[in-house]
Amino acid sequence: MKFKELINRSNFLKDEFKNLEDYFKEAEIDGISNNSKKIKKNFIFFAFSGDKTNGNLYIEEARKNGAKIIISQEKQNKDIIKLPKKNYSLIYAYLCSSFYNKKPKNIIAITGTNGKTSVTDFCRQLWNFYGLKSASLGTLGIRDSTENRYHKIGNNLTTSDSSELNKQLSKLYDKRISYVALEASSHGIIQNRLDGINFNGAIFTNLSHDHLDYHKNMAQYFSAKKKLFTEHLKDGTCVSINLDDQYGMKLYTEIKNKNFKFVNFGFNKKSELKLIKINKIEKFWQLEILYQNKLYKTNIGLVGHFQIYNALAAASICLGLGMKEDTIFKSLSYLQTVPGRMQLINHPLCKATIIVDYAHTPDALENAILAVKKMNVNGKIYTLFGCGGERDLGKRSRMGEVAFKNSDFTIITDDNPRKEDPSLIRKTIINNNPLAIEIPGRDKAIKKAISLLKNDDVLIIAGKGHEQNQTIGTETLPFDDVSVVKNTLDNLN
Repeated sequence: MKFKELINRSNFLKDEFKNLEDYFKEAEIDGISNNSKKIKKNFIFFAFSGDKTNGNLYIEEARKNGAKIIISQEKQNKDIIKLPKKNYSLIYAYLCSSFYNKKPKNIIAITGTNGKTSVTDFCRQLWNFYGLKSASLGTLGIRDSTENRYHKIGNNLTTSDSSELNKQLSKLYDKRISYVALEASSHGIIQNRLDGINFNGAIFTNLSHDHLDYHKNMAQYFSAKKKLFTEHLKDGTCVSINLDDQYGMKLYTEIKNKNFKFVNFGFNKKSELKLIKINKIEKFWQLEILYQNKLYKTNIGLVGHFQIYNALAAASICLGLGMKEDTIFKSLSYLQTVPGRMQLINHPLCKATIIVDYAHTPDALENAILAVKKMNVNGKIYTLFGCGGERDLGKRSRMGEVAFKNSDFTIITDDNPRKEDPSLIRKTIINNNPLAIEIPGRDKAIKKAISLLKNDDVLIIAGKGHEQNQTIGTETLPFDDVSVVKNTLDNLN
């Protein structure tokens, strides 16, 4: 299509490019990217001036690869459009959305500190049970009704770059997918990756200590999440908020006068989907739920009290979209856990219980350990984890405190140390606690932990969950907690 056709699809873009020269207006456009390596013939190359790299350094590479138009904050030339910095990422997002303008009819955004991946997957599962063609996008990648596994997309960001995200949504449209749930990270929201996408539903799970290296404090972190509800949603949008979370209640208080269709959830009396009672019966959670003055009973066979909230989050948005209550509540019983989320590793040679979980915040780690305690464990609880390098330093000692307080034994090892000294990360987590066991090398730590287990013990391996690699220094190496556990158990004598 011609560039003028691309910008005419959006009033925002027409405004930003109103003084565009004819050369650019008539240019044929076949794609768009901010990565020079992905540029092909007749593509637009967006040269971002970032903190870590400067896209303007790759303009020549983009030209060689076939870029027709280059958009820059710094330079101007016969094939370069110079734009002001203030709307730069916003313009990029709208251009990507305009180029890939065909998208599934129903797109739901899920945000919060913990639970995004599970809620996104649970939405997909419930829609599948309902007979709807659906998909989920996020940390695990992309999965739709025609697939039995996830596929990685882009550079593994929770919320993909605008070009990749819109391209994937367009592909799902071509596959006649009508319902999509996607994870909306605070980074993705603040960096405008979601702009230009029409959402007709949004979920808020919870908010706790995380990403404060980026957002600086909880107020800014909350503000980033809130932006999804104040700047991305139109009147009539369905919104589901966990009102048992203090920040969820704060969010609801600040947006309750907006013209949204609220189906909030929790024990809180203001919830439209109200939890009345939770009972633990063997391996199931038995729930009593009040919705529209009618009492429903259902079972959930997932490990962890917090998974109840994740399941209810998915159920609430389904109800807000007009799906039948009886079908949705019955379907909760069939939900399956997500890879790396309280994932039980079964093996005939091991009588102990081993769980792999993605918990990488103080709140998530505490929830994971408390979930295990509610399993009525007869043996000891071992918790093994580390913290990522070059990320939120403030949560390290807090995670250590949570583990030391709630576990019988805590093993501190490495996560993704990146360019930081792993020993210093471990030292900060341990913070002089004499009960901690420090084992450098994550594979060695997992093997040692398994060797310590007796029949009724439980080992929680936290922090990496579904991840398939480990970053040490500048190298990213293959590494998978689940595979290390299974290989170790296979070699038990």
